[in-house]
Amino acid sequence: MKILFFGTHFPRPNNPTMATWALSQVVALREAGHQVQVISPIAAIPGVVSKVLRRGTSSTCPPRHRWQGIEAHYVRWPVYPVGPLARWLQDRPDLIVQLAARAAAGKFRGLAREFAPDIIFAHVGWLAGFAAAQLARELKIPFAITEHDFADIESCAGNRHRMEHYGAAIRSIGRWIAVADRMSNSMRALFPEAPIVTVHNGAEAIPQDIRDAPRPSAWVGRKTVLSVSFLYARKNVPLLIRAFDRAAARNPDAHLIVIGDGEDKPAVLAAIASAQHRAQIEFLGVVPHRQVIQTMVWCDVFASIGRNEPFATVFSEAMMAGKPIVYASDGGITDVVRSGVHGLGVAPNDEQAAVDALHQLLENDALRTQLGAQAAHLATTQLTWAENARNITRVFEQCIREHGR
Repeated sequence: MKILFFGTHFPRPNNPTMATWALSQVVALREAGHQVQVISPIAAIPGVVSKVLRRGTSSTCPPRHRWQGIEAHYVRWPVYPVGPLARWLQDRPDLIVQLAARAAAGKFRGLAREFAPDIIFAHVGWLAGFAAAQLARELKIPFAITEHDFADIESCAGNRHRMEHYGAAIRSIGRWIAVADRMSNSMRALFPEAPIVTVHNGAEAIPQDIRDAPRPSAWVGRKTVLSVSFLYARKNVPLLIRAFDRAAARNPDAHLIVIGDGEDKPAVLAAIASAQHRAQIEFLGVVPHRQVIQTMVWCDVFASIGRNEPFATVFSEAMMAGKPIVYASDGGITDVVRSGVHGLGVAPNDEQAAVDALHQLLENDALRTQLGAQAAHLATTQLTWAENARNITRVFEQCIREHGR
């Protein structure tokens, strides 16, 4: 099968830590025996503007790059999800995305005709998925779209423009894919005629050399909690820092490592600065993905208590490393994990519940070991990208058969 993948969230040669999970998914599809090519629409930002704003990697991104043998094309289009434009883009995507898709249609069309895919697969219906759907209908081939965010779907209920824009994107869709059952339910409630299915995300197997690497000497005698996420408000990283600070009062050997970057970084740094046990908290910012996985292997507990977390691959990665997870109970990961079996769930925004969960795991070595082993079994048997690729393949085969009829 020849699969043309569309996604705005995809690694770039000058930003290889961006959306590594998207690359992992397309690599898994390639390893499942398919031919895969990538189109990643990126903001058409002039270099001088990028320099003035001191942000953005799209201005210096080359037009093409090969990732593990997979050809990726970076196509510039006039979509700017930054500053005040980001809010406008969220509220009225029809005004921006439809014009942008039209502006880049010629490039999309040329790449697609050259590759001649059997199916087009996109991430996020209101953004790249909209352009992918238009292209698929023009070329008369089936298409599927995966959604990755609760808010993207649920916000349609109160926003007529988003509702109509999504409706245009999923018209004649082969399958609309959710990464969590809660997301599927919201999609069905809003778009009852759409063919919807849930396919959970996965994680890559951890290389043996990373598993075998000994802990640094500085880690000896301490129990490390790791948090990895994009830093924006719903991730609740400042709340996690406050909870750890309180738990550290009873656990002097505890240590918290925070990895990530984003608009909530000032609040994260302020929470660390005001922590009573700030000497036991380390902020690393952005680090290469391999270093993230290595830190997961070395840590004792993985904690990410952001609210409305759809199905973060970082949980699967942490469980693959054999770590018990602390997670918010409203997230998509609850489709597969059970509190007290694979980790500990806490109510969203509940600082005391987070303190109790951290304290319980930091103090009880046997519990950490037991939950970590059960988490590893779940991850290695159900939450791999290879399993995701098998499930996606079955979905695509159905789409192609139905389209043929």
